[in-house]
Amino acid sequence: MYNSIIQAQCVSMESLEHLFIDLEYTKSQTKSTTLYRSRSFNQKNKKYLQFDEVKEALKDADKSNLKYIYFVGKDPLSHTDFNQILRLCLNFAPVTIYTDGNCINDKKARFLKRVEDEGTNEIIFKIYINHFDEKINDERNTRGSFRKAMHAISSLNKYGFNPILTVLKQENDNENEMIAGFKELGLKFAFETEDINFCFIPESVFQKQDAEIPANLPDTKDLQLDCKSSRMLTKNGVYICPILANDYRGRCGGTLKDFSKKSYLETPQCAKCIENGGNIYVNQWE
Repeated sequence: MYNSIIQAQCVSMESLEHLFIDLEYTKSQTKSTTLYRSRSFNQKNKKYLQFDEVKEALKDADKSNLKYIYFVGKDPLSHTDFNQILRLCLNFAPVTIYTDGNCINDKKARFLKRVEDEGTNEIIFKIYINHFDEKINDERNTRGSFRKAMHAISSLNKYGFNPILTVLKQENDNENEMIAGFKELGLKFAFETEDINFCFIPESVFQKQDAEIPANLPDTKDLQLDCKSSRMLTKNGVYICPILANDYRGRCGGTLKDFSKKSYLETPQCAKCIENGGNIYVNQWE
């Protein structure tokens, strides 16, 4: 029985290079398993990060090695303090926004371009779209999500942004076929794509909490994992990565001033991330 005990691997973060900020609070009730949240912005029940909280958190963070700040949630652009938080974060680092595109239209894209031009750091958009076929995409996500995403991509492209297509890759998806399909689709919308325009997130990393953990996992010493260079700020504390947001096993501190740099990879999600063998959410083109 002793030999059946699995000891979780421990990794240490050398420096905070990637900071995720969760602009939502409760977990999703939709079909999608990406970084979505859903809740009402009830002013009497503010269970979400507010501008002042983000501002104070950034004061505590070690910003000397910070490369990117990321906004995640059901749609960060719907946050009541989004414009203020965006301008604040752009003073520290380039900002990457994960979004389904629901809040992006021509007017919003034009405004965001003006905000970007106010400083030297860029705004990067990662648009959730799960297939180049509209019917398949909407079956995997929600009805109408394909057209919303494509409208957002077209609007951003019009004003000089170069959005990245963020695809939740299922086990039977062929990555090369998906890229070819998206490139053909992009031509119809005057959006020319290159390899840098694709971010594939393996669906397998979204495991149930009680899923079985393999006994023989690869050594994490030489793997580039998100938890080695990033942390996620939420309303109720700091977590080692976006996938484990609001999971007690991923909580590593209360603030960006006192969080732990060690991470114990003890969850089924961690196991799948190790098997994936590399970064998932952080920008990887450097």
